[in-house]
Amino acid sequence: MDIDVLIAGGGPGGLASAESAARAGCTVHLVEQNKEIGSPLRTTGGSFIKELKDLGIPEKFLHPIHRCRFLSPNNEAAWDYKTAVACVMDVKGVYQFLACRAIDAGAQIKLGVKASAPVIEDGYVRGLHLRDFAGREWTQRSKLVIDASGYQASLMKQAGVHKGSRRFGVGAEYDLYAPHYDQSEAVLIVGSKVAPSGYAWFFPWGNHRVRAGVGIIHPDSHASADQYLDDLIKNASQFGVNLKGAQPVEYHFGMMPSDGMNDPIAGDGILGVGDAAGQPSALVGEGIRWCIEAGRMAGKTAAQAIDAGDVSKAFLARYERQWNSKHARNLRIAHEINKRISFWDDEKWDRRTELLKMFTPEQFAEALKTNLTGAWAAKLIWSNPRLLKEGVRKLAALATGV
Repeated sequence: MDIDVLIAGGGPGGLASAESAARAGCTVHLVEQNKEIGSPLRTTGGSFIKELKDLGIPEKFLHPIHRCRFLSPNNEAAWDYKTAVACVMDVKGVYQFLACRAIDAGAQIKLGVKASAPVIEDGYVRGLHLRDFAGREWTQRSKLVIDASGYQASLMKQAGVHKGSRRFGVGAEYDLYAPHYDQSEAVLIVGSKVAPSGYAWFFPWGNHRVRAGVGIIHPDSHASADQYLDDLIKNASQFGVNLKGAQPVEYHFGMMPSDGMNDPIAGDGILGVGDAAGQPSALVGEGIRWCIEAGRMAGKTAAQAIDAGDVSKAFLARYERQWNSKHARNLRIAHEINKRISFWDDEKWDRRTELLKMFTPEQFAEALKTNLTGAWAAKLIWSNPRLLKEGVRKLAALATGV
């Protein structure tokens, strides 16, 4: 039986796509290769409260952060927030909340089912070849496919839409029960001895739990994130982090494309969403809220295409134009910054941390959000002209458009 929209991947982008398309009246099936939505966990869940609430995520899933410290090898900057701006999500809770919304909208979710390849007829994607955990194989035909399968973007690549990523953020993380960790504080750490071509973090998410991890950009560095993760835990006290009595409850490992946005993100009969389209911010590797928004755009466009009887790349490109109009410039700047800082040595990190001290708490939060253009950049540079003298002129030009 043909269905309207077939989605591969039960992450935030796929689930948001499923809800959006189903609410618009499409018959929607979503397949997820794992046996549980939100597990295994592959992301830390750092994000921002207002943006997530605007997307309809309940506040109960968001642990507020009231202090952020940024540590370089020989320097430190810190910002305090009376009213929390940033948060760390209960990631599994958020994913399953999105799954329930998709089910309420009429989407069908199938667990333990992997999409192995697209069905291609006359240059159009017309469905997916599927395989379940018992080894059974079958073909599900559809009018349109959404690839939300993650960083590998295997369906988009097989359909000839995605050229393939060559640069990835590789992260390893312990989720610890840490009874003495300060649950109001997040810590970001850079430097060659902690995370070459990347950064390390301590992110609390409530109930004495904290996620401690290391992310490294490959192939900018070939260092093992796991090796540096063990050192991070062992040396936590050197960073002012109290892990006395802490023990790991979970171990997480994940990858995120760091090549910037894929171009294009639409083909004949297929759309890409989330990591499969390179839509997360490369600045700090934040992806969930971007994926939710992209998924809703993709699901809406998919429904319009089904209604019009036109699933061509030309029609589906309206999703790409909508996304680019709203986010392309910020994400392009984030990618440029990510490429540059990946090769900074310890001395340069110390100098740049001194510049970060010029940022107000609000300016630092906006930077982490990847709100890097227009008024924010102009105000930052106007109030701190030294920034232009310290080698950030090109990025400032990108941000302000001059």
